[in-house]
Amino acid sequence: MDNRKKIFAATEGELQDMQRKEVTIGENSVLLAKLDGKYYATSNKCTHYGAKLTEGTFSSDGRIMCKWHGACFNVKTGDIEDAPALDNLVKFEVSVEDGNVYVHVNENVLEQARQRPRCVKRDPTESETVVIIGGGASGAAAAQKLREEGFKGRIRIVSREDYYTIDRIKLSKQFGIDDINKITLRPKSFWDDLDVEFQLNTDAVDVKPELKQVLLSNADTWTYDHLILASGGWPKKLGLSGENLNNVFTIRMVQNNQEISKVIEKVKNEEGRKANLVIVGSSFIGMEYASAANDNANVTVVGKDKIPFTAVLGERIGSTMMKFHESKGVNFVMGVNIVGFKPKANDPSAVGFVSVEGHDDIPADLVLMAVGVAPQTDYIKSSKLSQAEDGSLEVDQYFKVKGTDNIYASGDIATFPYQHTGEKLRIEHWGFAENTGRTVAMNIMKKNRPFTHVPYFWTAHYGTTLRYAGFAKSFDDVIVQGELDDLEKLSFVGYFAKGDTILAIASYMKDPIVSYCAELLRIGKMPSASDIRNGVDPLNISLEVPFEGQSKRADGSS
Repeated sequence: MDNRKKIFAATEGELQDMQRKEVTIGENSVLLAKLDGKYYATSNKCTHYGAKLTEGTFSSDGRIMCKWHGACFNVKTGDIEDAPALDNLVKFEVSVEDGNVYVHVNENVLEQARQRPRCVKRDPTESETVVIIGGGASGAAAAQKLREEGFKGRIRIVSREDYYTIDRIKLSKQFGIDDINKITLRPKSFWDDLDVEFQLNTDAVDVKPELKQVLLSNADTWTYDHLILASGGWPKKLGLSGENLNNVFTIRMVQNNQEISKVIEKVKNEEGRKANLVIVGSSFIGMEYASAANDNANVTVVGKDKIPFTAVLGERIGSTMMKFHESKGVNFVMGVNIVGFKPKANDPSAVGFVSVEGHDDIPADLVLMAVGVAPQTDYIKSSKLSQAEDGSLEVDQYFKVKGTDNIYASGDIATFPYQHTGEKLRIEHWGFAENTGRTVAMNIMKKNRPFTHVPYFWTAHYGTTLRYAGFAKSFDDVIVQGELDDLEKLSFVGYFAKGDTILAIASYMKDPIVSYCAELLRIGKMPSASDIRNGVDPLNISLEVPFEGQSKRADGSS
């Protein structure tokens, strides 16, 4: 029995090609799109954080991209094209009758607004084995994508963490995460259903490519046919005196977030005051946590740079973001060298002060070290795999480790040739990690899929978000449009140019410009720096793909 309802969505001439509209059905939202003369309908909310896809971007190759975080879906199938979404959209049948367009919906399905990707089950008779080192975003994405693409062999993941894959970016964006289930991306039951084996709370200690073996800290040895290295980055320290005192933290694990909040709450409860939190480093992680903890602590940011974010966003935008934080009560001690950490007078085991060259000691009940991450690749030192100077793995455009036939590296630990400029890059973005994991899975399945995604990240401050797409390892100029001086009206776009080429774009309160430009970068239609300076609006450039299945470099070459 067919329980679907036929809902009027539009008149046949209402939409032109590459146009879409929202169709409201009760309290639910459906996306109706027209492409190549045909109509398609899916659920309208991004399966990542729920933004309406009708407010995002729509390209002629059928990609619908979310305006918030760059998640992308195929409008014809509802399937994921780009992370950070985990689930597909729900796809609905569309019919055209007597000049009207109808969507056929089942109300139970409609209410879900998302659909788990179609995955195969493991076949116990299949001996082919994929071993994944790292249970974070990249490793988990690779495992799921393998099942989506029909891999029926064994999938084994070793993770040093004692929990299943989490939404790690929330560790620096939220204060006091008391329930890990709230940030767990997939529950144990999901992985059990896919027959993906997790070995938690265990490290990989060695890789022996000649034997196709991985040695684990629990003395187990795993044999593989394909190996994915997805162990991610690990927080750096500075090697300064007092760095190992109690209450000097980095933030990578759930426990780090919880321990920091416990110290802050303890000071409040026992001494009746706000704790003094000193954040060493003005990185995105440090500044995000400054925002997250600001209501609960007196926050001081100490950094070697005079202005936060200069290397990524430039001085003008960085200066504005610094003033924004100052307006919220954050203190800055910038352009200084840190000498070390001193203990409390009444507790020599715990940090009490941060010593800074040419400045009075800064009182600290706790310290967060946010000075970047290094590739977590100690376990491959004896393997003779091709490594870059920073310890990352050198990979090709398919993310295969150079000199190997069956070893891949993805996420934070991979140095790869960036398709838009030819530069060798290592990128530490969440969505990038997931997308590289998905790419590796497709190549294990012999899809021969080069990596063509445009990097995309976002950073949250006081309930607002700055978004960034592309990658500018260096830039000559930042073309800034919008309001930067009046913090009450703060809203801007920054275009990062090298010569006459726009390599990246950042925006604050200007959606969907970043998602739109991400697609322009992907298809090789991003306007030049001269065009931007002369008033060209990227939102007026068509997202019609000039040629299918291929993207251009940012300099215009293919």
